Amino acid sequence: MKGFRITAFWQALIAAVLAYLVFDNAFPPVLPKTLMIQYMIITIIGILLYFAFDDRKWEEFKAPILSTLKDDNKAPLRWFFLIAIPLLAAWVVYGAVKPSYEAPVELRQVHPAPPASLKVYNKTFDLATLENPVRNDILETLAKDRDAGWGKYRESVAAGRDIYYQNCFYCHGDLLDGKGHYAHGFSPQPINFQDPTIIPQLQEAFLFWRITTGGPGLPVEGTPWNSAMPVWHEMLAENDVWNVINFIFDYNGQVPRIWDPEVSKTVSGMKDEVLARRKNIMGRDLYRFRCEVCHGEQGAGDGVAADFMYPRPRDFSLALFKYKTSPGTELPRDEDLFNTIKMGLPGTAMPGWGLQGRALLSDEQIRSLIPVIKGFDITQAWPPEDADEDA
Repeated sequence: MKGFRITAFWQALIAAVLAYLVFDNAFPPVLPKTLMIQYMIITIIGILLYFAFDDRKWEEFKAPILSTLKDDNKAPLRWFFLIAIPLLAAWVVYGAVKPSYEAPVELRQVHPAPPASLKVYNKTFDLATLENPVRNDILETLAKDRDAGWGKYRESVAAGRDIYYQNCFYCHGDLLDGKGHYAHGFSPQPINFQDPTIIPQLQEAFLFWRITTGGPGLPVEGTPWNSAMPVWHEMLAENDVWNVINFIFDYNGQVPRIWDPEVSKTVSGMKDEVLARRKNIMGRDLYRFRCEVCHGEQGAGDGVAADFMYPRPRDFSLALFKYKTSPGTELPRDEDLFNTIKMGLPGTAMPGWGLQGRALLSDEQIRSLIPVIKGFDITQAWPPEDADEDA
């Protein structure tokens, strides 16, 4: 290896490659492509200036290039470059213009800071002091008359439930888990109301702002948002929004962030009482809580959400079932009804209520629904519960 020396041309090429590797790996996480191009152009110009400064080095640098262009024995190499350089340029251009299926990199806040005030419903709301007027009315009534207060609470939750399932469940899901029918088409995806690290950390005023103004109401300084949230104050009344907020917290057994400690204590007490009532909920009460919104009060498939679903929810009153293991026109077995409730029906709005990892109903609760479903039958197809096996 004595006397081995790297010529100027190869020195320049090695320096350019090393510069590229440094730029590509030394600036985590990723150096933008446009910045990489600028850095490499500056680097190559610097390398050329360095070798052009000395005539001897410049001649040495040009020698391989001139040899390739002029020497007769380098014809194959010239043809290689004549074909490869246009192909390389074409490949680079194609890579730059072809459509990408990857979502663009966006820096966005999880929870944007709300504005100081909000103007909707021909009113101006101060978000720093705004409280849920429906909840306040419930708490005032509860302090005077417990039964009347709980009655108002149930009315508000029921009204919010109907509004939610008529307008919101397509995106946020029938289980309020952010996995509605359209959710997979959105980026960012709809919020998961079941997540205990999200909703309980927010004030109701924040949710009122987000619901009423939707994606277009997000702050300019936080763009790009790409939020698909509609501007609901153009479609829902003010009380509808507050009722939906009450329903979301009630359904998931959560409490909003409330600064007044006495109010927070009262609302938390109401939540604890609601959860205690639902702890061992079974049968008809369970059906009313989880199933009635779709399948209807009398199981006729005419719940408030039914008109917005395709296929429509099953009509239990006719005792006609599609998914069963029993032959022909025979009624489904109890195991068939159990499996349908537990596993759900992909391609429909029927969720899997007992799916492992996010089960909302226990096996015992699911079994308690089977007599309720049979009880809706008006064709007398099912034998009475106390009938013997032959009947």
